[in-house]
Order: sequence, then structure tokens, then C-alpha cells
Amino acid sequence: MRGGMYLKEIQLENFKSFGKKVRIPFLPGFTAITGPNGSGKSNIVDAILFILGVRSPKMVRAERLTDLIHKGEREADYCKVSLVFDNSDKLIPIESDEVVLTRKIRKAPLPNNPLNYYSYFYVNGKAASLNEFIELLSAAGISENCIVQQGDVTAVVEMGSVHRRKIIDEIAGIAEFDAEIEKARKEREEVERNLEHIEIILGEIKKQIRQLKKDRDDAIKYKELEKELKRHKSMLAYKKRIEIEREMNEINKQIESYEKSRKNLEEEAKRLKKEYNNKALEFQEIEDKIAEMGGEELIEIKNKIDLLKEELIKSKEKINYYRMEIAENDGETKEIDSKIKKLEKEIKRIEKEIKLFKEKEEEGKKELEKLKKKLDGLKKEVEHSDEVSMNIGREIAKLRKALIESKEKEHEINLEIDRLIQQKNGLLLQFNEVKEKKESFETELNEIESEIREARQKEKEKHRSKERLETKLFQLKKEEATINDRIRELDKEIIYLQRELAKLKTKEDMTSFSRAAKAILDARDNGIIKGIHGSVAELVEVDEKYAKAIEIAAGRRAEAIIVDDDGVAAKCIEYLKKNNYGRATFLPLNKLMTGKPRGKALLAVRHEGVVGFAIDLVKYEPRYHAALWYVFGDTIVVKDMDTARELMGGIRIVTLDGDIIEASGAITGGSMEARAIFGAAERKKIGELATMLRNASQEQEELTKKLIEIKDEISRIEDELSSITFLPDENIERLEIRKKELKESLKVILKEFGEREREAKEIEEKLKEKERESRKIKEEMSQLQDLLKEKENELMRIAKKEILKEIEEIKEKIEEMEKDIRNAESQRKTKEMELKISVEQKDELEKRLEKSKKKIQEMRKLLNEEEQRYQKNMNEMKAMEEVERKLTTKAKGLQDKRDKLYKEIVRLENEIDTVSTRIEATIELISKAKARLPTLEAALAEVITEEEFKGELPSIEEIKKKIKELEEKLEKMQPVNMRALEEYERQDERRKKFEEDVARLKEQEKNLIKLEEEIKKKKKESFFVVFNKINENFQKIYRELANGESELLLENPDEPFEGGLYIRVKPAGKRALHLNALSGGEKSIASLAFIFALQAYNPSPFYVLDEIDMFLDEKNADKVATMIANKAKDAQFIVISLRRITLQKANHIYGVTTIDEKSTIIGSINLNEIEKVVEVK
Repeated sequence: MRGGMYLKEIQLENFKSFGKKVRIPFLPGFTAITGPNGSGKSNIVDAILFILGVRSPKMVRAERLTDLIHKGEREADYCKVSLVFDNSDKLIPIESDEVVLTRKIRKAPLPNNPLNYYSYFYVNGKAASLNEFIELLSAAGISENCIVQQGDVTAVVEMGSVHRRKIIDEIAGIAEFDAEIEKARKEREEVERNLEHIEIILGEIKKQIRQLKKDRDDAIKYKELEKELKRHKSMLAYKKRIEIEREMNEINKQIESYEKSRKNLEEEAKRLKKEYNNKALEFQEIEDKIAEMGGEELIEIKNKIDLLKEELIKSKEKINYYRMEIAENDGETKEIDSKIKKLEKEIKRIEKEIKLFKEKEEEGKKELEKLKKKLDGLKKEVEHSDEVSMNIGREIAKLRKALIESKEKEHEINLEIDRLIQQKNGLLLQFNEVKEKKESFETELNEIESEIREARQKEKEKHRSKERLETKLFQLKKEEATINDRIRELDKEIIYLQRELAKLKTKEDMTSFSRAAKAILDARDNGIIKGIHGSVAELVEVDEKYAKAIEIAAGRRAEAIIVDDDGVAAKCIEYLKKNNYGRATFLPLNKLMTGKPRGKALLAVRHEGVVGFAIDLVKYEPRYHAALWYVFGDTIVVKDMDTARELMGGIRIVTLDGDIIEASGAITGGSMEARAIFGAAERKKIGELATMLRNASQEQEELTKKLIEIKDEISRIEDELSSITFLPDENIERLEIRKKELKESLKVILKEFGEREREAKEIEEKLKEKERESRKIKEEMSQLQDLLKEKENELMRIAKKEILKEIEEIKEKIEEMEKDIRNAESQRKTKEMELKISVEQKDELEKRLEKSKKKIQEMRKLLNEEEQRYQKNMNEMKAMEEVERKLTTKAKGLQDKRDKLYKEIVRLENEIDTVSTRIEATIELISKAKARLPTLEAALAEVITEEEFKGELPSIEEIKKKIKELEEKLEKMQPVNMRALEEYERQDERRKKFEEDVARLKEQEKNLIKLEEEIKKKKKESFFVVFNKINENFQKIYRELANGESELLLENPDEPFEGGLYIRVKPAGKRALHLNALSGGEKSIASLAFIFALQAYNPSPFYVLDEIDMFLDEKNADKVATMIANKAKDAQFIVISLRRITLQKANHIYGVTTIDEKSTIIGSINLNEIEKVVEVK
């Protein structure tokens, strides 16, 4: 054999009779395989076919592919076959000297399909598909045609002539030509449909263009007027822009002026406040002197008067509240009462309507009862005649039906007999062909679905990934929107806090704090330095009675600034140095150390008269404990100096009056100016606002950072989503198309299969029965005709059509009446539902009315009680004032001076309030002026025009007048179809395009007709090229085998695809005969010659022949074996045979036998060894 590709080895595992792993090595040339019947020789052929892409299990002698799995004592759940090819000449297009093709079947039962299985394909160990197998093997010229199975030789004889011709069709690739012809035909039909459709559209477009022309002309004129209107509006905008810019300049000047006024007012406020403090101090001194003169009684009376005044104010507020509540509830009561009356009227109206519907319903039921009685009477009247006529009618119907059926049956039986006789001979062959096609399609469909599942799984993974990313994107965008909303809220909150802080700072001069402390707090409030919490004084709360003691205990440390850490403290110190603001103390929370009270202090705090540790008398957040320890340490607060003197020595003590005794024994005391560092309302408010402002600013900053991160994440996800593409997989698309084709084909095949199966079961039975039924039916038909005539005459005599007609009319009336009754009932129920709702509303309103009246009574009772209390307190206060007047007569001089000072204080308070009000008003004016600027800037942005106008322009009024004229003209033209411009151009473009499409489609139609004819011509030419070559091969091979003449004949040479293919041979010394007229041996030689001729057309590197010499005599078997031996010089032949002559011609002989019910290969052996175990013929 020439060097080249050949089958090196077959590897079997659990395949059919091979129940274990078996390797069968092969060599080039002629290899014979022999063995006893049933030993598994043909299973080797089945294994090769299994790899070559068998579509139907029948081809490998199995009901289903899972039947290929070995069934032994322990049944396996898979089988596997591998073919190992020598590929040194690279006939298989893989860069490897050896190619291993492996196919595996594994059972995979499912609940709804216990016979389910999966197929696996591998090329050199890598996953592949059945189509890849076929493509690779086809490239090397290997296909199913290389295999000749048992029965193939006789099949050539038994198959029909058309089937035989189709073998040539397959080799010539006629199916591809048919597919191209069908494709061209479908394309031509599609073109014709498109052409017809486009011509209809084109006619409609031309009609639309004619209609659009007038609209288009109007639209052009309208557009010109619009252009002029736009220019005048632009001119107006230009004029407005100049006005807005002028107004903005004025506002900026106003803001500058207001700021100057604000500064002056703030200076004035400081001066007045200083004067006010001095007067207030002097006033307090006089008050004290008067108090000394009046004694405790006067002080007590004054306190009572003050309390009574407060009670009177509270009473007045309650009286006003009760009166307002009474008025509101009285109004609500009247409104509810009105609604109740309205509902009562509505209830009466609905009840009336319900009554009417009930009456209508009752009347309908009475009328219905009358009609039903009348119908029953008519039925009784015709009851007897009806029974007779109905019986006769039923008999006539039965007779007519029987007569028609008899006639049809007679005709059908005659046709069926002829048809069954014709079908009987061909039915079995057709049935087998259909069954094989069905199995082939089912197997291929299973393989394709397996491949599609794998591909779809990959697509699902992509979709799951996409859904996960889209869900995350949605969540992020939702979070983004939430953060944006919160940032906008914070913007408003920050602006509000800044404004409120500015107002308070205007009133609070913070004279008690050093310049450095104020500078740091301002830096915090303005966001210059982050991490500043505030001064100690700001961050604690103190009860008013302890305020003086705590202030003295803290001293200047109250100004100490609490910060996050030492880094912030360093930034603050650098800020003070840079701006020359002075020095301040900072308390970094990360470095401060807390402490514990000393033993002496712990003992002293238990002493009578001790209030407690100073640090325990202030309220603060736990995180500030170390800072407050720095400020207060274990300082103790006591009630008075006597208590302090008892405890002094070694501990720091402060009295409630503000006297302080240091641990060293030093005592500081006396009078002091009230600074109210702790507990000052405005200062506390400033601290709170500053904290809120700082927190809001910090939150805004954090949210902004988070927003940037979210935007980055959104961008990343969007990029990832855009990278996930769902491009159509050509392989999946091709498989889906093939799957669809197979399913459609399978539907047709299954239908045909069912019909054939049914026909096969019924045909024999029908043939036996039909002749007997034909004779019987003729007699029945005669009897039926006589009886039918008799019954029809009898029926005509008794029929009463008038009564039947009246019955039908009454039935119609009854149906209509029942419909009216149902409608009345439905309307009644609807109204009853309305009544229920109205009654429930009335009940609810009556409850509300009762509740409102009860509340009015309660309020009037409370009002009466409060008015009495008010009068009582007023009388008591007047009496107290009279007592006070008498007591204060003694201190008249001091009172006059006090009253004068009081007037001065009131005047200063009013002036301070006036200045504060003016400051607030100025701030408000500044805010309003600044607030107007964005509006004007927005307005300015809106009126910016691209066109600049030079020279003198008309006035705004003249421009507006011209705009109005143009708008009126435009309005008169309304309605104008402005789309007509675009639509006209679009339709004209469509007209041109469709006219081009018509020309193109006509040309395409012409080309497709021409293409179809050319394909048909090529199809025929291709067929004859193949046919002539195979015919030539057949004549040559037959001459070599039988020393005779032969030829292949077409039934219709002019139209070969409309007829079959016949084989005619002339054995040596005999006349020419068709295949069917030959003897058994002659048929086998002719069939083998035909098979060898087919194989010779497309030579393969190897062939497998299964007992082709079974029916040959010694002489012909020798000729066939000799021919195979000669051909084996150019190709590899694997032949299964039991013939001695064949085995003698082989280069290598393998034996197959059965051991423990499993096939076993006996290596290369000689003929004598074989004859010991095999009966060789």
C-alpha cells in the first residue's frame, strides 16, 4: 500500500458486545476479520459507523443509541469509541501526525424522559461536535459510503429505481443544487411580493405629494413670517438685556450702600449696648436700695404681682383659644348639619327609585309566568301529534343517514379494494424508509439540541451578568438621586444657618472672649478650618443657679477650644500666627488625659453645704469628659464662704456667689461684672447654630465625595454593560435553523409514519371484509329506499306548522322578558348599594355632629371657668398693686430716680431694638437684593441673543406692536401644516427611492429567473458528470468481476430527476438482462460492481466491508477477494468474512470470539488457527 493516511486503531469501551476496554490495532493493506456468528464481528463495523456520524440507530443495528451501551452483569451507563488515524500526509486538516476521534454516549435520565442521554465528541481530547467530525472526515474523503454493511449488497437489488438514482444524486451533491434552486425561487417570490407592495406604496406616495404641494407653499410663507417674528423677538430680547444689565448695576450699588449702612448700624448697636449695660447696673443698685427700705414684704408683693401678671397673660391666651375653638366647631357643626340634610334627600330619592325597579321586576315576573303557562298549554295541545311526528322524523333521519352511508360505503369499498391491492406490494418498503428517516431525524435532532443547550448556557451566563449589573446600576442611580436631593436640602439649610448666625452675631459682640478665640470660632463657622468643635463655654449646659460658680471655676479656660486632634490644633495655631490674632488654648481630644478626684476632695464632697464637683454640675457629651477635666479638675462647689472656710486647704473650692479658694489657700472674691459666659442664651444659640452649620457642611462634603465615588462606579458599570454584547452566534443560528428544519421534517415524517403503521395493521383485515360488505350493502339500500318513501308520506299528513311557529314566538318573548327582569334586578341592586353607602355616610356625619356639639359644650365650660379665674386674678393683682404703692411711698425719691433710669433703659432698649431691627432689615434688604441677582442673571441668560443690533433701535413698545402684527398674521394662516415642508421633501425622497427600488427589483427578478435556470442546468450537468463516471467505473469493474458487459440506464435520460436508474448486465455467454432477472450470485456480483463503482468515484483512504461475499460462489468470491487485494495497494481495506478464499488473500487476519459473554479480539493469526474455532467455508 502507498504511504498515506490509514486507520491505526479502534478503541472500544462498553460498546455493544465489547464489555471492557478493547484496543484493535490495524496496519495498512488488506485486513480480514473473522469469527463465529454472534461473536461481535459486525459490532466493529458499527463502532466505525458510530464515529462517522450515524444519524439513525438502525444503521448500527439498535433501536436507540443508548442500546449501544454494553449490557452485562453490571450494566454500564456509558459507552465510548475512538478511531485513531495516521495523519502524516495531513489529509485531515489538523496539524498533527495522529488524529483521534472519540464519541461517547452517557445515559442521563430525566423525570419526564427516562431514556434521555447526552452525546460527547472529542478531537484529540478536545471537545467538538458531530458536524466537526463530518467536516474533518469529509476533507479526507471518508464518509458512510466507505462502509458496506451486511445486507447492503441485497439492498441494491431490492431498492426501487428512484431510490437507486438518488444514490447518484447524493454523490453529485444534487441536494445542494435543489437547495439553491429553492432559495432562488423563494427569493424571486419575495422580490415579486416586494415589487407589488412597493408599486402600491409608490402610487400612494405620488398621491400624497400632489396633496402636500399647497400645504408646502403655505408653510414656506409661514416660515418667512416666523423668521421675521424671530428677528423682532431677538431685538426685543436685546433691548431687555440692556435693561436687565442696568438694573443689575443698580442692585450692586444698592448692596454696596446697604453693607455700608449695616456696618454703621452695628457700630451704633455696640455703643447703645454699652450705655444700656451702664444704666442697667445703676438701675439695679437703686432697686437694691429700695428693696432694703421696703423689706421682705415689698419683695414678696412684687413677686406675687409678677406671678399674677403671668397668670393673667396665660388666662387671656386660654380664653382666646377656647373662643376660637368654639367658633371653629360651631362652623363645622353647621357644615355637617347641611351635609346630613342633603344626604337625607338623596336617601329618599334612591329609596323611591328602588321601589320603582322592584315594581318593574314584579310586573315582569307576572308577565313571564303568564307566557310560561301559555307555552305549556300549547305544548300539551300538540303533545300527541308531536310525539308521532318526532318519532317518524327520527326514523326518517336514521333511514336517510343509513342510505347515504351505504352508498358512500359501497363506493369506498370498491375504491379501497383497488387501492389496497396496489399499495400492498410497496407498503412494507415505504414503511421501512419512513421509519429509518424518523429515527435518523430524531437522532440528529437530539445531537443538535445538545449542542444548542451548551451554547445557550453561555448566553444565559451573559444575561445573568447583565441583569446583575443592571440591578446594581439601578440601585446606584437611586442612591445618586437620593444624595443629590440631600445635597440640595443641605444647600438650603447652610444658607439659612449662615443667615441666622449672621443675625445673632450682629447682636452678640462676644466681648467676654479673646480676639484669638473669636477668630478661631469664626474660622470654624466659615469652614476655613475643619475639626473645630467649639469653645468649652459653647459645648456645655449649666443650670442658672450654678452659672456664676462654674464661670469662676473655669476662668479663662472656658475659652479653650476643643478640637479633633493635635493636627487640627497645630493648624489653628498657624492660622493665629499668620493673621496676628493672638494666642489661644486648644484641647485635642486624641491627646487629652482624664483624671480622678484626690482623696481629700472625695472626703470633702460629702460635707454638708457642699453642692458637688464642678464637673458634675455641667451637662456635656461623654466624648468631652477629658477636656472638662482639664477645665475643672476636682474643683468643689459649695453654698457659701463659711462652708468653704471649713474645708479649705489642699483642695480647690468655689462658692455659689463666685468666691474662689485655691488649693494653696489663696482666696479671691468680691463683686464682679456679669459676663454670662456659661448659660448666655444668644451665645448658646450661636454655638448651636455653628455646630449645626459645621455638621451640615461636613455632611455635604462627605456626601459630595460619596457622590463622586457613585458616579465613578456608575460609569464603570455602564462601561462593563456596554462591553457585554449579544452578537448572534452563527453556529447557534445555523443549528437553530437546522433544528427547525428537522422538527418540521419530523412532523411530516411522524404523520406519515402513523399513517403507514395504521395502514399496515388494517390492510389485510379490510381486504377480507370489503367484498362481503359490498354485496350486503346493495340489498340494504333497496330496503331503505322503500321504507324511507313510506315514512315521508306519513309525516306530511300529520305536520302542524302554525302551532310550532307560535311556540317559537312565545319562547323568544320569554327570553326577552327574562332579560328585562335581569336588567331591572341589576339596577335595583346598584341603587341598594348606593343607598347603603349614603346611609353609612349619614351615620358617620351624625357621629361627627354629636362629637362636635360635645366639644363645644366642653369648650364653653372651660371658657367660663377661665374667665372667672381671670377676673379673680385681676382683682387680686389690683389689690396687691395698691399695697405696693403704699409701701413704696417712703422711697419716693429713689423711685423717681429709678423711674427716670427705667425710662432711659426702656429708651435704650427701644433704640437697641430699633437698631437691631434696622440691621435685620438691612440684612434682609441685602439678602433680597442678592436674591434678585440670580433671577436677573437667569433672565439675562434667557435673553442673550446671538444677534447684536447696532444703531438706533425702535422702542420696546414699537417692537412689541410689530411682534403682535406678525403674530396676528401667523394666527390668521393657522392651521398651517408645517410638517408639509419636511413631509413633502421626505415623500419626494421616498418617491425617488421607491422608483429606484422598483427598477432594482425588476432587474433582480430578471436575474433570479436567469439564476434559477442556470442552477437547473448546472444540476443536470453535474449529475451527468457523476453518472457517466460511475457508469464507466461500473462497466470496468463488472467486466473484471464477471467478464461480461454492463451499463447503468436512466429511465428518463432527458429529465433524469423525473425517473429512476436501472442496472442492465450481460454475463459472459448470456443475453443482456435487468438486475431483477439475474440469479442470486449474479445479482450479488452486479450489486458489488455498482457499490465498488460508487466508491471509485470518490476514493477513500480506507474501506470497511461486512460479509459482502456471503452469497458468492467460490469462483466469484475469489474474484472479489482478488480485486480487494489489488485495491488494497492504494487504500486500506478492513473486510469481515467467513470465506477461506477471502481470508487467504488478506495481508492480516484478526479473530473475534466470545469469552464470558464479551467479545474478545484474537491478535494477528494464521488460517489454520482460525479453522480450529471458526467454520471457514
